[in-house]
Amino acid sequence: MAETDFILQAYNLEKNSKGSITWKTPSNIALVKYWGKQEPQIPENTSISFTLDACFTLTTLEYSKSKSNQGGNFEVYFEGEKKDDFKPKIQKFFERIEQYVPFLKDFDFVIKSRNSFPHSSGIASSASGMSALALCIMSLERLLSGVEMTDKYFNKKASFLARLGSGSACRSIEGELIVWGKHNEIKGSSNLFGLKFPYKIHSNFHN
Repeated sequence: MAETDFILQAYNLEKNSKGSITWKTPSNIALVKYWGKQEPQIPENTSISFTLDACFTLTTLEYSKSKSNQGGNFEVYFEGEKKDDFKPKIQKFFERIEQYVPFLKDFDFVIKSRNSFPHSSGIASSASGMSALALCIMSLERLLSGVEMTDKYFNKKASFLARLGSGSACRSIEGELIVWGKHNEIKGSSNLFGLKFPYKIHSNFHN
């Protein structure tokens, strides 16, 4: 799939102008890391990771139709406390993805998250956090678009969006073993989103 396949063409704000969406997504640990990225968030090499089902972020996205022409405002709460220092990274994320989900500018948001593991503990909270937020945004797109959306497309676009917030986040949309980055020996692999490893693996690696 190309980047243009992920651009939302039309949506109806009247269908759902206020509500909340919650997703829980895992962090992941890389068996093969990516060593650097090119703009915009394109990996220098293919990476492979396991999802960590016990290490997750739970995120709720509260949305309401903006009453002004200055939509896209948001507040962030982490573990129940307001976190303005988290806002610059999320602001940059929103700016990167707005062309693909243009309804962002029509809403104001409150983002509430918590982790099942300590922040800054070495486990990638940006992977689970950005993937959970991307899934919330995709659920909102599904509500607004009025077009039937397959789960396959939903997950691919969620991974595509998550990548633009944190590279490793694109590997936290689905489990168990995930590949990110184009590789000639891995069918379907892409620099734009993560993919379930398509080949047989030993049973020791299923959990």
